[in-house]
Amino acid sequence: MIFQKLYEISPIWLQNVGVTLKGYKNNKSRYGEEYFNYIEFLKWFEKLSLEKKIEVQNDILEKFINYSVNKSKYYKGYKEANCLSDFPIMDKEELRKNINSIHTISAESGIESHTGGTTGKSLIVRFSKEDMMRRMATLDYFKMKAGFIHLKMKRATFNGKHIVPQNQTKKVFWRYNHACKQMIFSSFHLSSENMIYYINSLNKFKPDSIDGFFTSIYEVAKYIELNNIVLNFKPIAIFPTSETISDEGRELVERVFQCKVYNQYASSEGAPFITECDKGGLHIELASGVFEMVENDEVLVTSFTTHGTPLIRYQIGDQISLNHNTKCECGVETLLAKEIKGRKLDYLLKADGTKINSANIANAFKNLPNVIIQSQVIQLKENLISVKIVVDKKNYDLRFNSILEKEFKDKFGKEMVVMIEQVDNIPREKSGKHLFIKNML
Repeated sequence: MIFQKLYEISPIWLQNVGVTLKGYKNNKSRYGEEYFNYIEFLKWFEKLSLEKKIEVQNDILEKFINYSVNKSKYYKGYKEANCLSDFPIMDKEELRKNINSIHTISAESGIESHTGGTTGKSLIVRFSKEDMMRRMATLDYFKMKAGFIHLKMKRATFNGKHIVPQNQTKKVFWRYNHACKQMIFSSFHLSSENMIYYINSLNKFKPDSIDGFFTSIYEVAKYIELNNIVLNFKPIAIFPTSETISDEGRELVERVFQCKVYNQYASSEGAPFITECDKGGLHIELASGVFEMVENDEVLVTSFTTHGTPLIRYQIGDQISLNHNTKCECGVETLLAKEIKGRKLDYLLKADGTKINSANIANAFKNLPNVIIQSQVIQLKENLISVKIVVDKKNYDLRFNSILEKEFKDKFGKEMVVMIEQVDNIPREKSGKHLFIKNML
C-alpha cells in the first residue's frame, strides 16, 4: 500500500522505474534454473505418444498426491486414497473456508496470488517458486511455438493493473517494464476520446506480440478498422487471457493486426493449461494437471503446479467440451478440447462509455483477505454501481468497505457512485445461474 501511494504521487518517468523494478523482482521468482529445465522437459514431453504422455501424467499425479497428503493438514486424512475419485470435490467456498489448512508453505517462503475469480470470491493461494517457474515455462513454451521469445522480444499487455493514478491529466495510459521489454497499457481508459493515444503508442513501440484482456484488444482493433488507421507494425501473434474469444472478435482482431490469435486457458488459482496450436487445436497440457468432466461440460481440476496450495478435484466453475480426436492436425498426440465455454464477455461501463470486463471487475476483490463468500456488481445508472456482498461475518471488517470502494473508483473513475451493501444471500436468476455482474442500462 505504501508503494502504491508513492507511485501515485510520482512523475510518470519515475513510475516507469517503479514498474521496471517490480518486473526485475518478479523475474527472480519466475525465470530461474527450474524454468529453463522445465522448458526442456516440455520439448521432450510433447514428442511422446499419447499413451506414454498419460503414463508420465499418472506418475506426476501420484507424486503430487503423496506430497499433498503428507504436507497439507487438510489432506492428511486421505493418505489411503488410491485414485482421484477417493478425494472429495472442492468448490470455491470449501477452498476459501479451509485455505489456511490447505496451504503447505508460508507466505514468506512462497509466492502469493490474489484472485477475485470469475465470481468475485476473494482468495489468496500460494505457489512454491518451482510451481511458478513451471507455470511460466508452460506459458512461454506455448508462445515460443508461435514464434514469440519471452524476455527477448517486445510485448504489449492490456491488463488490470492500476498504472494510471486517478488525478493524472496527461494522456499517457501506459507504463514500460524494461525488465520484460513490456509496455503495459491500462484497460480502464479505452474511451473513444483516448483511443488514438493508445494506437499512437502501439505504433511507436511496435510490439512483437500483444497479450491481455481480449475485450481491450478487440476494442482497439475495432477502432483501428472503423477509422481506417494504418499500423506500422505487424505482431508475430496475439495471446488473449482471462476471457472467452468470440469467433467474430477473433476474425476482426486477426484482420486488423494481420496475425493469428492464440487462445489459452489457465487461472490465477493455478488450473492446468489448455493452449492453442497454429492449426487451431486446443491442446490439454497433460503435464500440467488433470481435467475431470462432470455434468454439463463442467470441469474439476487437479493442478500439478499448486504445491503451495494443492488443488485436487477443484470445482473451478468453468465449462470445457472435449474433442474426441487424440491427434491434432499439427501432428501432436494429446487430449484436445473442443471449446472453452466458461468465460463470458460481460462488461459494465464507465461514464465515458469505456467497457470494463468481468475479469477486470473481479480483480477489485483481490486486495481483500479470504472474507468474501459471494458478490454481485450491478450497474444501475451511468454513474451508479451497487456492489452486493455476502461476507464471512466473523472476519469481515467494515474498513474493507472503503478498500472496495477505492478499488471500484480506480476502475470506473472517481465520479462513479459506489454503494457497498452486505446481504445474507444473492438470488439466482430464473435460469438458476448466479450472475457476477449485471448491466441494467
